[in-house]
Amino acid sequence: MKRNIYYILFTSLCLVFGVWSCEEEEGKKPLVADNTPPDPISEVSVSNQPGGARISYSIPTNDDALYVEATFVRNGNQVTARSSIYKNFLDIEGLKGGQNQEVEIVVVDRSDNKSSVVKAAIEPQRSPIEKLFDSFELIEDFGGVRIRYNNEDNVRAELLLYAKDENGNLNYQQSAFIENDDKDFHIYRGFPVETNTFGVVAVDRWDNITDTIKAELLPLLEVELDKDFWVNVNLPSDEPPAWGTQTEGLWDLNYTWWGNGLHTDANTSGPTILPYDQYYHMFTIDLGVTAKLSRFKFFQRVNGWQYRHGNPRRFELWGIDQLPDNASESFEGWTRLVKDGEVIKPSRLPLGELSEADIAQAASGEEYVFSIDAPNVRYIRYVTLETWSGGTFMHLNELEFFGQIEE
Repeated sequence: MKRNIYYILFTSLCLVFGVWSCEEEEGKKPLVADNTPPDPISEVSVSNQPGGARISYSIPTNDDALYVEATFVRNGNQVTARSSIYKNFLDIEGLKGGQNQEVEIVVVDRSDNKSSVVKAAIEPQRSPIEKLFDSFELIEDFGGVRIRYNNEDNVRAELLLYAKDENGNLNYQQSAFIENDDKDFHIYRGFPVETNTFGVVAVDRWDNITDTIKAELLPLLEVELDKDFWVNVNLPSDEPPAWGTQTEGLWDLNYTWWGNGLHTDANTSGPTILPYDQYYHMFTIDLGVTAKLSRFKFFQRVNGWQYRHGNPRRFELWGIDQLPDNASESFEGWTRLVKDGEVIKPSRLPLGELSEADIAQAASGEEYVFSIDAPNVRYIRYVTLETWSGGTFMHLNELEFFGQIEE
């Protein structure tokens, strides 16, 4: 008896799911099946744009019209672009300037019928990837070359670097990927201090490839500055260490225990020094040599303090070759090497929460690149503008500076 009941229930469920499945399949079919094509678009107008065009039109009144489809050629391949029937325009993208052509446009209905073809002539303007290439400048840099660019159109592109081999052939070396960021350069590192011919091409997301910019350049020698020569200048306007720490702890090669770094007192204040409008905690270092600096790293207080408490979130870095008499009272004569530097927490998690990426980033250090046009310096002044707690005090673990020694 129980077997019969189970059999009846099983059969009923199969029937229910079978009907539901059939209904689902039916739902995928057109509500109206016919062989009548929809009317074509009308009143077509073209607005040529960088790398493409916007084609505007009047939409047909057919009730079963589903979308508008355009067919055109991009990089030798026939491609399509679609637009909803509820929009009265369609965008053609991914072309280079001068790639004039006729675009074929049809209306497609729910029965997959297509209207007669309407053609629209487009004349794309110079594309964003070509404009990006126009801004390229290749210059020598530390351990390699620097590509400068102006990405005002926020082009998503890959910048491929080539260098000549022993046979004089340009071979691919490495890539950089850019998008809508606020950077205007990229540095390709890892090359010997030997004159070579370098070249860069750009490729956009539609596989449009630019010409090659070439330059014969001599990469600059980059070394890490020897911390044995560093001295704490201890200007009167510098914030003194607190909690048993010392400024010299910033270059003691201890990267793990914060107690060997620098920690200032939250309850102290001092003079306001122009160009700032309030007192900020700062310290000054004599690097012991004059150098053309390439980059620097600072290491946070770790062991659970990453991206919180007194670790810097915003800061500035100044440099000068000779310490002026009024160094404690003014930044006159100093060069701002890092303006409004910001520490970005990889995970963007709330304060106090850390991901593995956050921990790894803090362990590897926060790195900032200097302008290749920055002057030679010997003295460094570090100014903390804001910490992760929003307080006025700061704590740091270790510093590193890189560049080319001039004397």
